[in-house]
Amino acid sequence: LNKVKTIGDCYMVSSIPSDELEHDGCARVCRFALGLMTEVKSFNNTAPRHGLIDLRVGIAIGQVVAGVVGTKRFLFDMWGDCVNVASRMESHGLPGQIQVTKEVVDSAGSDFSFELRGTLNVKGKGVMDVFLLKSAKELKNRTRSVYNDYLGPHSTPRCRSHSTA
Repeated sequence: LNKVKTIGDCYMVSSIPSDELEHDGCARVCRFALGLMTEVKSFNNTAPRHGLIDLRVGIAIGQVVAGVVGTKRFLFDMWGDCVNVASRMESHGLPGQIQVTKEVVDSAGSDFSFELRGTLNVKGKGVMDVFLLKSAKELKNRTRSVYNDYLGPHSTPRCRSHSTA
Protein backbone atom coordinates (compact mmCIF):
# COMPACT_ATOMS: atom_id res chain seq x y z
CA LEU A 1 0.00 0.00 0.00
CA ASN A 2 1.05 3.57 -0.59
CA LYS A 3 0.30 6.50 1.69
CA VAL A 4 -0.93 9.16 -0.70
CA LYS A 5 -1.53 12.01 1.73
CA THR A 6 -3.19 13.22 4.88
CA ILE A 7 -5.81 15.96 4.86
CA GLY A 8 -6.85 17.03 8.33
CA ASP A 9 -7.98 13.80 9.97
CA CYS A 10 -8.11 11.90 6.66
CA TYR A 11 -5.40 9.37 5.76
CA MET A 12 -5.50 8.28 2.09
CA VAL A 13 -3.85 5.08 0.86
CA SER A 14 -3.89 3.28 -2.46
CA SER A 15 -2.87 -0.16 -3.58
CA ILE A 16 -0.38 -1.01 -6.29
CA PRO A 17 -2.21 -2.40 -9.34
CA SER A 18 -1.20 -5.86 -10.50
CA ASP A 19 -2.37 -8.06 -13.36
CA GLU A 20 -1.08 -11.23 -11.74
CA LEU A 21 -2.94 -10.82 -8.44
CA GLU A 22 -6.26 -9.36 -9.53
CA HIS A 23 -7.96 -9.15 -6.13
CA ASP A 24 -4.86 -8.66 -4.02
CA GLY A 25 -4.83 -4.84 -4.03
CA CYS A 26 -8.39 -4.57 -2.82
CA ALA A 27 -7.78 -7.32 -0.25
CA ARG A 28 -4.72 -5.49 1.08
CA VAL A 29 -6.70 -2.28 1.55
CA CYS A 30 -9.49 -4.22 3.30
CA ARG A 31 -7.00 -5.94 5.63
CA PHE A 32 -5.35 -2.58 6.34
CA ALA A 33 -8.71 -1.06 7.29
CA LEU A 34 -9.55 -4.01 9.56
CA GLY A 35 -6.11 -3.69 11.17
CA LEU A 36 -6.70 0.01 11.79
CA MET A 37 -9.99 -0.77 13.52
CA THR A 38 -8.35 -3.45 15.68
CA GLU A 39 -5.57 -1.08 16.77
CA VAL A 40 -8.01 1.75 17.56
CA LYS A 41 -10.16 -0.61 19.67
CA SER A 42 -7.04 -1.82 21.48
CA PHE A 43 -5.93 1.75 22.15
CA ASN A 44 -9.39 2.67 23.44
CA ASN A 45 -9.31 -0.30 25.83
CA THR A 46 -5.81 0.37 27.17
CA ALA A 47 -5.67 4.17 27.22
CA PRO A 48 -9.13 5.51 28.14
CA ARG A 49 -7.66 8.48 30.03
CA HIS A 50 -6.89 10.13 26.68
CA GLY A 51 -10.48 9.85 25.51
CA LEU A 52 -11.91 7.41 23.02
CA ILE A 53 -11.04 7.57 19.34
CA ASP A 54 -13.80 6.85 16.84
CA LEU A 55 -12.66 5.90 13.36
CA ARG A 56 -14.68 5.72 10.15
CA VAL A 57 -13.21 4.17 7.01
CA GLY A 58 -14.46 4.36 3.43
CA ILE A 59 -13.22 2.16 0.60
CA ALA A 60 -13.96 2.44 -3.12
CA ILE A 61 -12.42 0.94 -6.23
CA GLY A 62 -11.94 2.57 -9.62
CA GLN A 63 -9.79 4.62 -11.94
CA VAL A 64 -7.80 7.61 -10.76
CA VAL A 65 -5.47 10.21 -12.19
CA ALA A 66 -2.31 10.77 -10.17
CA GLY A 67 0.43 13.31 -10.36
CA VAL A 68 2.92 15.53 -8.62
CA VAL A 69 1.86 19.09 -7.87
CA GLY A 70 4.11 22.03 -7.01
CA THR A 71 7.28 23.79 -8.09
CA LYS A 72 9.07 24.27 -4.75
CA ARG A 73 7.38 21.83 -2.42
CA PHE A 74 6.24 18.74 -4.28
CA LEU A 75 3.08 16.86 -3.37
CA PHE A 76 1.81 13.59 -4.81
CA ASP A 77 -1.98 13.50 -5.17
CA MET A 78 -4.79 11.48 -6.74
CA TRP A 79 -8.04 12.64 -8.26
CA GLY A 80 -11.06 10.86 -9.62
CA ASP A 81 -14.49 9.47 -9.04
CA CYS A 82 -13.07 6.64 -6.92
CA VAL A 83 -11.43 9.11 -4.52
CA ASN A 84 -14.67 11.08 -4.18
CA VAL A 85 -16.74 7.93 -3.58
CA ALA A 86 -14.28 6.65 -0.95
CA SER A 87 -14.55 10.01 0.78
CA ARG A 88 -18.36 9.78 0.73
CA MET A 89 -18.19 6.22 2.10
CA GLU A 90 -16.18 7.56 5.03
CA SER A 91 -18.16 10.74 5.68
CA HIS A 92 -21.53 8.94 5.53
CA GLY A 93 -20.23 5.91 7.44
CA LEU A 94 -20.84 4.84 11.00
CA PRO A 95 -18.25 5.40 13.75
CA GLY A 96 -16.19 2.25 14.29
CA GLN A 97 -17.20 0.79 10.91
CA ILE A 98 -15.67 0.28 7.46
CA GLN A 99 -18.13 1.24 4.74
CA VAL A 100 -17.52 0.02 1.18
CA THR A 101 -19.13 -0.01 -2.25
CA LYS A 102 -20.59 -3.01 -4.10
CA GLU A 103 -17.51 -3.02 -6.35
CA VAL A 104 -15.28 -3.57 -3.32
CA VAL A 105 -17.45 -6.51 -2.20
CA ASP A 106 -17.20 -8.03 -5.68
CA SER A 107 -13.43 -7.46 -5.96
CA ALA A 108 -12.30 -8.40 -2.44
CA GLY A 109 -13.02 -12.08 -2.87
CA SER A 110 -14.44 -14.69 -0.52
CA ASP A 111 -11.88 -14.09 2.23
CA PHE A 112 -14.00 -11.25 3.63
CA SER A 113 -17.34 -10.95 5.37
CA PHE A 114 -19.60 -8.02 4.44
CA GLU A 115 -22.99 -6.90 5.71
CA LEU A 116 -25.44 -4.89 3.58
CA ARG A 117 -26.02 -1.54 5.29
CA GLY A 118 -28.59 -0.29 2.79
CA THR A 119 -28.68 2.42 0.17
CA LEU A 120 -27.00 5.79 0.28
CA ASN A 121 -27.59 8.82 -1.92
CA VAL A 122 -24.03 9.72 -2.92
CA LYS A 123 -23.44 13.21 -4.28
CA GLY A 124 -22.64 13.00 -7.98
CA LYS A 125 -23.43 9.24 -8.15
CA GLY A 126 -27.02 8.86 -7.01
CA VAL A 127 -28.32 5.97 -4.93
CA MET A 128 -25.74 3.25 -4.21
CA ASP A 129 -25.83 0.01 -2.22
CA VAL A 130 -23.31 0.25 0.62
CA PHE A 131 -21.84 -2.50 2.76
CA LEU A 132 -19.96 -2.79 6.04
CA LEU A 133 -16.73 -4.79 6.05
CA LYS A 134 -16.93 -7.02 9.12
CA SER A 135 -14.04 -9.49 9.08
CA ALA A 136 -11.43 -11.39 7.09
CA LYS A 137 -10.18 -14.96 7.09
CA GLU A 138 -6.67 -15.43 8.46
CA LEU A 139 -3.85 -15.40 5.95
CA LYS A 140 -1.84 -18.58 5.61
CA ASN A 141 1.96 -18.25 5.35
CA ARG A 142 2.06 -15.78 2.52
CA THR A 143 5.39 -14.79 1.04
CA ARG A 144 4.34 -13.34 -2.30
CA SER A 145 4.43 -9.56 -2.67
CA VAL A 146 2.30 -7.49 -5.01
CA TYR A 147 5.18 -5.04 -5.20
CA ASN A 148 7.56 -7.72 -6.47
CA ASP A 149 4.99 -8.91 -9.01
CA TYR A 150 4.34 -5.34 -10.11
CA LEU A 151 8.01 -4.79 -10.91
CA GLY A 152 8.33 -8.13 -12.68
CA PRO A 153 9.02 -8.36 -16.43
CA HIS A 154 5.57 -9.78 -17.25
CA SER A 155 3.59 -7.20 -15.30
CA THR A 156 1.55 -4.51 -17.05
CA PRO A 157 0.04 -1.91 -14.69
CA ARG A 158 -3.72 -1.55 -14.81
CA CYS A 159 -5.58 1.69 -14.30
CA ARG A 160 -7.28 0.56 -11.10
CA SER A 161 -6.76 1.86 -7.64
CA HIS A 162 -8.30 1.07 -4.26
CA SER A 163 -8.56 3.95 -1.85
CA THR A 164 -9.59 4.70 1.65
CA ALA A 165 -10.39 8.12 2.84
